[in-house]
This record gives sequence, structure tokens and C-alpha cells, in this order.
Amino acid sequence: MRVIISQFEGVDVTSALPLAAGCLIAAARVDPALAGASFDLTWERQPIAAAVAAYDAPDVLGFSLYPWNARYALAVAAEARRAYPDALIVAGGSSVPRRPDAARRFLDEHPAVDVLVFAEGELTFRALLAAHRRQRGLDDVAGLAYRRPGGDHVVTAPPVRVRDFTELPSPYLDGTFEALLARHPGRFAMALLETNRGCPFSCTFCDWSLTKAIHERPLARVHAELDWVTAHGFSHIGLADANFGIRPRDADLARYIADLRRRTGRPATCYFYLTKNDHRRNLETIEILQGAGVGCWVSLAVQDFDDGVLEAVRRDNIQTGESLALRRIMGERGVPTHNELILGLPGQTYDSFTATVVAAMPAFPQHEFVVFLCRLIENTELAAPETRARFGIETRRSLWRTGSPGWDPIVDEYQELVVATHDLPVADWRRTFGFVAVAGAAYNLRLLRVVLAYLGDEVGADLRGYVAYLCARAADAAAGTVFAELGAIVARYADSVLAGGGFVLPVDGHAAACEAPDALAFAALARLDDFYAEARAHTAAFVAAAGVAAPALDEAFRFQALITPRWGDAAATTAGFAHDWPAYVAAGGTVT
Repeated sequence: MRVIISQFEGVDVTSALPLAAGCLIAAARVDPALAGASFDLTWERQPIAAAVAAYDAPDVLGFSLYPWNARYALAVAAEARRAYPDALIVAGGSSVPRRPDAARRFLDEHPAVDVLVFAEGELTFRALLAAHRRQRGLDDVAGLAYRRPGGDHVVTAPPVRVRDFTELPSPYLDGTFEALLARHPGRFAMALLETNRGCPFSCTFCDWSLTKAIHERPLARVHAELDWVTAHGFSHIGLADANFGIRPRDADLARYIADLRRRTGRPATCYFYLTKNDHRRNLETIEILQGAGVGCWVSLAVQDFDDGVLEAVRRDNIQTGESLALRRIMGERGVPTHNELILGLPGQTYDSFTATVVAAMPAFPQHEFVVFLCRLIENTELAAPETRARFGIETRRSLWRTGSPGWDPIVDEYQELVVATHDLPVADWRRTFGFVAVAGAAYNLRLLRVVLAYLGDEVGADLRGYVAYLCARAADAAAGTVFAELGAIVARYADSVLAGGGFVLPVDGHAAACEAPDALAFAALARLDDFYAEARAHTAAFVAAAGVAAPALDEAFRFQALITPRWGDAAATTAGFAHDWPAYVAAGGTVT
């Protein structure tokens, strides 16, 4: 029996070794019932005819479906059905619907697919292959939906979770990935590893919340995988744990990675999601890795600072104060951090979410915020029909464009984005989207970072009101001004999402497509003196209307303009100031 699994690369996803497909193959290879079967995996996104021709007479084709590759994979599956009519075609992954009615509809909509595998695939897929080889039918294999030869649908018993990883080998250590690396030298930027599986939290927007109990992979095997990764030249590691640091042994794992860095020079970076509710343990993890020179992102996934919103998405058991405590410590030490936020969650209003964005804009010089548009992911509680009805969730099917120049997706992928709820009508979502874009350009891209710190820390101005004022001036600016151009950019991006277009759009004069804050920055940088003159006038009007004193506002703008890079201008510039602005900015707005 010839078995081939495809986990195709996706839109704007780091090129990592296909861990899910590798785990499926490694698990199947050790089953005596599958002795003599051959296994292979494919990863490259290429013209569909070429992808199908590469299969070479398979008996079983497996497709791992994720939001970033599902439409392409299903197009390949449809063509493979015509080319190999006798092959059994199986689909699994997070984009396979697990609700029985949705699974039946999926099979009807994609007649090329014979079987769906729910949830974790190692045990289920292995049992499916053994049953198919014996030609004994699939009724006794838990965790499946399939179509009988006559067309009837069958949904079997619920799947069984993997609880003991000692019986499942590693695709890194059993040779599964060796051939893939040989076929695609230099194509993989990251090695993705799992040290444990499961998440104890219940966030309704996340499918990690479907797995409650945490089960660890054997520690010796994780060490061996880390050794393999560094020996094969990988400088970037991603840990696919939902909460790295949540297990007592995770600090020791961080020390092992740090020791690898000292001995081998790798990895240079390690990406992971920190655990929640324990800033001291997170601080220990970061100190261990950074002390060895391993770069890591301190990602603080708060999603929202509003208690009502957190309760609506079942995230109220996660202590936001722990993230803020870690952010403060990292800020005082000059360690880069970023807050992750989601726009479009139930319970959000224009006022609440714009307040959340401002709360994610402290004066720490190495901090940023990231706002994700809320995407409904198959199988999550948020995507369930009853949840949609309860919160009045309205969505758009948005084109998923890449920002990488020249990258051809072959088949376009889409995301289902939330654009309205009962509490956030479309018009308010649009206003909030514009606020996020302007705040992102001003704060994250540093067009007005000094001014924001001065207004918030020294003047005591309402930063939410200030950003909202800039948004309003962009919306009603006179034609020909920079702010009018900024207003048009915000409208273009919001219109695109609401019309089902992309949220990453091409920008005239630039090779790479980008999101709205970047487009705003491009426009401002192209006419920088005009931008600062207009922004200075608008800021003065805002300060006057607020009735607050801002005696150093002119200097703040002059320093901001001095440190903002100018395209094509490499000449040194000297300027004198009455205040020590470099020290002020470096200290996070605490030096008067």
C-alpha cells in the first residue's frame, strides 16, 4: 500500500517542516498491521497538475487542511480523484468540520474526499489505514466521517485523544523528514516541535480550547529532536505548545535550548506562546533563553483588556494583570514585547476596544501591539451557529493575500472575518478599524511615538481622544493634504474587507502588498514635512480644545521629525533641544 500525505505550505506562513504530516507518517510506520506499506509526504505548493503528477499511483492520499492551505489542497484532491479514481482520499486538520451536520455538508461539497478525520490524527489515521488495508470497512474506527459507496454518510464514535506519546515515534528521529530536506534544500526556515499537547483554557475563538488535559511528549525525545534540529542547521525553532512554561519541566527545556545555543551556536531564535497567569515563570523562561543569546518574542496575548469581553469569550479565567506585570518588567529592562489583540470579539464596542488599543500603547520604547481581525475558525465555539446567533456575529469571506512579492498561491485562500456583532455594528467596526490603523502607524511604526509619549506622560492628555481626533481629521481633510490621503487609505482598506476583498493590499510604488498601518506610513514618509506640519496643527488644536498645557509640543514634533528616517536622505543632521529627548524616549517617558 502506497500512502502519501500532503501538508501544503500556506499563505504568509513561515516555511516550517510539516509537523502534522510527519507525525501521521511516523505513527503509521510502527504499526505491524501496516508492515510493508510505503509512506511519503509532499509540501510544495506548485501548479495543480504538477502536484498530482508527483503522487505516482497512490493507494491512499491524505490532505492536512488548515485555513491557509485548504482551498489549494482541496483543488489538488479534486484533480487527484480524476487521475487516481481508485485511491482513498482522506482529509484531516483544523479546517475539517467536526460537527456531524457540517461534516456531512463538507463531504457533499467536496465529492473527491472519501473520509474525514477528526481532531488528533495519529491514532485515528493509523487505524483507518489498517482497516482499509484489510478491507474490513471503517465503522469501527473512531473519529471519522465518511461516505459509503452508495452515497450515505457515516459519522463514527468520537475520537480518542493521544494520552501516551511514548508509543508514537518522532518524525525527526525516524527519518521521515530526511528525504523532504533532501528534495527541498534550503526551503525550510523553521523547525516546529511539540513538547506537550493540550490547553486548559476555554477561549471560544481558539481550537486549542477543544483539548483540555495536557499530555507531555517524552522529555528524552524532545531533547533528541532539539539535537536533530540544530545538527541539521536550523537556526529558528517554533514550539507548538499552547502554553510554553505551564509545565514544571518547561524551565529545564528552556535551559536545554540555551545550552544548545552555547555549544552549537543554534538556535538563534525560539518562538513560542507563553503560558498565562504566571509572569514569574514566564520571566524565568525569557531570562534563561535571552541569557544564552537566544532571541525570543515576548508575546502577551491578552486579546482585550475589557473584563466584559473576556467573559463573553470565556477568557475571564486568564489574569490580565499577569501580562501587564510581565510587560512592565520587560519594559524596564528594555526587552521587546508586544500585546496581541483581536478586533471583532463579542462584547466589544468602539469605546471599549479603542480603550484597549490605548492600554496596549505604553511608553516603553521596545513595546508594540498587534491587532488581528477576528477570524472564525472551524470547530471553535465562536464559529458555532448558536454562538453566531447569540452575539449577532456578521462576517465577510475575505481574500487572504500575501505580502510577499511574486508569490503565487495557485489557488486563492480566504478567511471568514467578523465585521459586526450586536455590540459593534458595521459602522462602528469601520470606525474602530480606522482607529487601529492610525494608532498602528503612529505608535508601532513610530510616526508619532515621541508625541504620543509626551502627550500621555507629560501633558496628561487623553490618548484615545487624540487618536480619534486624528482619525476624524483624516476623514474630513481638504483635498491635496497628506491627511486626506491617509483618510482615503483607511477607507480603501475598510471597503476592501467589507466587500470581501483582502486586508493586505498592493500599494503604488512598492513591490510588497501590506496592511493598512504600513500603507499609512508609506504615504506619510513620502511627504514627511507636510505630514508633520499637518499633524502638528491638528495636535495643537486638540490640545487647545482639551484645555491642557503642552509647552514642549513644538520640540516634541521637531525631535520626532529629526529621528524619523527619510528616503533618499543619508546626510547627517545636527539639532539642538532644550530638553533631553533621547533620554526621555529611552526611559519610557519617565524623565522630565
